[in-house]
Amino acid sequence: MTGDVFEKKLTKMIEKSSTAQRLTKLLEMSDKLFESEQAVEQFTRFFKEAADLVSSKEAKNFFKNVTELMKDLGSEPEVKLKLPKKKEV
Repeated sequence: MTGDVFEKKLTKMIEKSSTAQRLTKLLEMSDKLFESEQAVEQFTRFFKEAADLVSSKEAKNFFKNVTELMKDLGSEPEVKLKLPKKKEV
């Protein structure tokens, strides 16, 4: 099978497949999106701000507190006071 014949058969399969058509549209949209310098700047700013937020003192304290709470909730309760058993009459 030559390259031209293979390409024609593949093109026909893609034209018949709704999934392949959606994938083609998605790829075209992503090409347009990443060609935009504004989109690249927005992505860069988003990830920089996210990194700053996650590495902040407040975030570290939050995750520390959540971890401690999860440990407390997952462990056996500590017995602080033992009551005598009730006498049966």
